[in-house]
Amino acid sequence: MKDLNRCVKSYFLALAFSMLGAGTALQAAEAPGATPGTDSQGTQPSPAFHDADKNGDHYVTKDELKDQPRLLERFDEVDAGKDGKLEQHEYANLVMEKKKEGYK
Repeated sequence: MKDLNRCVKSYFLALAFSMLGAGTALQAAEAPGATPGTDSQGTQPSPAFHDADKNGDHYVTKDELKDQPRLLERFDEVDAGKDGKLEQHEYANLVMEKKKEGYK
């Protein structure tokens, strides 16, 4: 009986969390002035590293981020090698800095 109760509790917890996530996504989609592909502030979410690395060379350059002006603002600060290319961990730092500022 204990195993059944534990299983039922786990199921309902998973269901509750999935509903919570769906509600949050729905709120963002219904935000006034929101357009597809933007968050509630009207800014684009930061692309994943593999999406930002358009040529597949395992680096992200300023040219590959030309459509992400908010990320370009801090590019030079997180470019640890000062080589004009961001490795995956540097790109993660860039995205994290932008999230701290309130952008996705």
